[in-house]
Amino acid sequence: MVVLSWAGLHFYDADLVFLGLIMLGSNVIFLLLNIMLCIGFGWLEKYEDGLIRSLALRNRPLMKEFLKTSAPLALGSMLAYAEWELLTVFAAFLGPAEAAAWAALGFVWDVFESTTEAFGDAGEVRVSYQLGKGRPQLARLSSYKCMFMGLTMSIVMSIIFLSMMNVLPEFLTTDQTIQDMLRMLFPLMALGNVTMSVGMVCWALVGAQLRYPLATAIATLCSFGITLPLGAIFTIVLKYDLKGLTFSVIVGYIMTATLLSTVLLMSDWEKLSERIREKLGADEQASSDDDSSSSSSSSSSSGEEEEDAQEGIGGPLTTKDTLAVDIGGINAKASEETAVTSVHVTSPDRIIDRVITWWG
Repeated sequence: MVVLSWAGLHFYDADLVFLGLIMLGSNVIFLLLNIMLCIGFGWLEKYEDGLIRSLALRNRPLMKEFLKTSAPLALGSMLAYAEWELLTVFAAFLGPAEAAAWAALGFVWDVFESTTEAFGDAGEVRVSYQLGKGRPQLARLSSYKCMFMGLTMSIVMSIIFLSMMNVLPEFLTTDQTIQDMLRMLFPLMALGNVTMSVGMVCWALVGAQLRYPLATAIATLCSFGITLPLGAIFTIVLKYDLKGLTFSVIVGYIMTATLLSTVLLMSDWEKLSERIREKLGADEQASSDDDSSSSSSSSSSSGEEEEDAQEGIGGPLTTKDTLAVDIGGINAKASEETAVTSVHVTSPDRIIDRVITWWG
């Protein structure tokens, strides 16, 4: 997608519609590729019943827990995007060149976020797993190591970014004025990347403790209570350049990282592990009760259908695969035959065969 966008802008003078179509096509291709790989390697076999053969909306405890967890995540993601869009509006008060430079700066921030988000997601999985297994000490050790690795990776990324400070602006824009603005802001961005990575990793780790509302509340408070007010003051009131707007973002990230790391360091890991294990036990009990009720209802309904079928033909069924019915002198016979063959195929053929079978 990046190569096509760059080629379209530099060689064919493409417009925004062309760039939007490239992004749409890239997302569709990645979606289909992910689905085919998951089906081909059998990663969805354990979850096919839950995905396409059941209605999870009937499980009220599960839906309640799902909404309780997903609502803060959705709100936090929406507010994060809204924060940057509002900062772009503030940059527009300084002029069109500043607004364009800030929009280009957003793509660089996205690269930094994707790197730290990977460490946060990996640490979130490990910490939640250890807490669910009743290993609070290992969970705490995993969280501290994840914070250290995220901080180290952010420093390395900032160093690489600063080494490309004179080259990267030319790939983002051909306007000399915007290039000069980007070069001016890159050192501040390198500093902000370090604080941002710590904050994002701590946010994921606090969420692994099933405290997503707390993490979202802290991030929202720092965003709308520190970053946006400072940005409005620096741009609208004091008429500073984009350095003031970047400074407000860095201050917000520093406060977010400080508060979330404090929450993480002061956590009672033993108590959190006990609470999570109790919650898992309650969910498993509710799930087993739902499964037993559904299996009993299905067995009773199948028994009634078998009795009705036996009464209709005047006797018990003699075979499993053949059912002969005589109604009004007309004989109707339906038979089932199942042939299972094992054929050795190559990996691409196996993937395609699994995809076709799954959709069929």
